[in-house]
Amino acid sequence: MKKLASTIGLLLICIITFAGGGESYTINKSISQVEWVGKKVTGSHEGTIQLIEGFVVLKGDIISSGEIIIDMNTIAVTDIENKGMNAKLKRHLTSPDFFGVEDYPTGKLKITSSEKTADNKLKLICELTLKGISKRIEIPTTLMQEENKLVAIGEIVIDRTLFDIKYGSGSFFDNLGDKAIMNDFKVKFKVAASK
Repeated sequence: MKKLASTIGLLLICIITFAGGGESYTINKSISQVEWVGKKVTGSHEGTIQLIEGFVVLKGDIISSGEIIIDMNTIAVTDIENKGMNAKLKRHLTSPDFFGVEDYPTGKLKITSSEKTADNKLKLICELTLKGISKRIEIPTTLMQEENKLVAIGEIVIDRTLFDIKYGSGSFFDNLGDKAIMNDFKVKFKVAASK
């Protein structure tokens, strides 16, 4: 079944590339890095998350399309050394209060187009799906090319409440005091791809 799914995926990439022009690059998840930072009144937490697979199509010097699948099960906390406290926060982040990983084990970033803003600078026009909810976002990105390789670097601030992640949000709950958690969280990425 997995082999069939991979074959279908590669076929779709070929169809997209042929139909829209451009060259397809496959995401290298082993050397790609995605980090997150979430803030609350009393401080912040940070961590990482991993990718499952993906591709981008390069047309000239812009990314014309692409899709990246995010493994929500790999949410990790990197700023808490105590193993028990670390595991407690990870459990909470993967629970229905936040990303509901049991019901929504993957997230998806679909790139629909991009605009060049300066040398090696792009604004990616994307659709981000978390917890089954899709929203349009724009991601400022630095794109570096070397032979048959691409590296995209950037960061974006995301409003979690747009994806029905409202736990601890002062926008929806009163009298939270110093237990309030900010709606916005930051994602920093360095994603590598090759032909």
